[in-house]
Amino acid sequence: MSPKATILLIAIGSFSIGVAADRLLFTPKGKTAKEIAPEAPAPARKSSLDRNRSAESANASAGETSPDQGNPEEEHPVSQTLRNLIENLDEGRPADFASAARTILAMPLGPRRREALHRLASRWGRSDPRAALRWSEGLTGRDQFSTMEDILRHWSEEDPAAAADYVAQLPGSEHSLHLLRDLSHRWAETDRTAALEWSMALDDPALRMRALRGVASSWAEHDPAEAAAFTTDSLESPNERHHVLEAVARRWAERDLQGALQWARDLEPGDQHRATQSVLRLVAEHNPSEAAALYQDIANDLPATGQISREYRHMAQEVARVWSSSSPADAAQWAMTLPERGSIQRGAVGDVTEQWMRIDSMAAGEWIHSLPAGRTRDGASERVVHMTAHTDPGSAFAWAQSISEDHRRFGLMHHTLTQWSNVDRPAAQQALSTADIPQEVRQRFGEELGLTPAPAPVPSNDGQPGAE
Repeated sequence: MSPKATILLIAIGSFSIGVAADRLLFTPKGKTAKEIAPEAPAPARKSSLDRNRSAESANASAGETSPDQGNPEEEHPVSQTLRNLIENLDEGRPADFASAARTILAMPLGPRRREALHRLASRWGRSDPRAALRWSEGLTGRDQFSTMEDILRHWSEEDPAAAADYVAQLPGSEHSLHLLRDLSHRWAETDRTAALEWSMALDDPALRMRALRGVASSWAEHDPAEAAAFTTDSLESPNERHHVLEAVARRWAERDLQGALQWARDLEPGDQHRATQSVLRLVAEHNPSEAAALYQDIANDLPATGQISREYRHMAQEVARVWSSSSPADAAQWAMTLPERGSIQRGAVGDVTEQWMRIDSMAAGEWIHSLPAGRTRDGASERVVHMTAHTDPGSAFAWAQSISEDHRRFGLMHHTLTQWSNVDRPAAQQALSTADIPQEVRQRFGEELGLTPAPAPVPSNDGQPGAE
């Protein structure tokens, strides 16, 4: 055999061993080490968490060399630990999850470590979810969040009520509320009645609202009209009803945009605005110019005179906020075409300003300076002041001085000087001494903030201060 043929056969053999090791390491439960068969096709619909997890796994495989590959005679410790754990589970023997966890946590940070944690949490969650959660509670940051999601997902497949009860007892946080919504959504997919009864029985308003959002979101995927009727007929708290309506409106709009808009239009005013705002947000995430056109149709129905509900401003701001996160210049151009009545234009321009400042503060500043003087430009400048007072008080002070209305200008200057004096008192004192403000205002700021000495008391005739 020629040397080239020998080298080729060795390369093919090494590759085959590496592939077999990787397949064995991540064989799902139910397949032994000796019975590695192709995976069954995944369901057509996946939750967003499953999609994110799949994408993360794909990125890990494409962008980083597996610890299992290389010299097949020098197997990676993580590979061997997980191999033993999987074989023990498949053969009904006790599995040392804690040992596997310690080995994985010793790995360098990166996609392969996250994937190993995911596999461990999924297996442990099926075998002993309470023990797995006790371990997960000791982790921090992303590790804790992702492993708890994996464990609870598998626990909820077997006992959704117990999993939901566990999450409801966690300390209140956005993390725990997210987990509760996710659990109630999945529970409703298999037993909506039980999930709804459990959610309605919660005493804590924040937990109840988030759980109901999950149930309603699942319900609306199949029958949005029925989910909407339940929300408006059964939820008395306006805040709770509005938040659940947002979830229903979003799901309905995904299925039937015009049907969702017509349903929202027929609701009572408060409910109508919240549902419409949710629909506009969804459309803006995919096609902001279409959302802007939909809002224009709504604005065309505004009365020519009289007071305008602030909800119309909130709807415009929703579109502006989403649009400006991807194309602030286009969003800014649209915002300036909005009606000035009801502070609609001012609110939308303010939200564009915030997003644009985060993306390109120089371009945002140039755009604000180009705006005509008035309440809209003042509103944008005020947003800049609040965004920069802590990080760049000198710039914030200059923006505050540019505001035309005396009351707002003085208030923002005072606010900025307060922040500035905490980090650089001499600079704040110098800025106050040269600011273009009336002397009595300068004196008052100096006394209140300790930036100038208070005037000495006028001595009396006998030389004693305050004596008569």
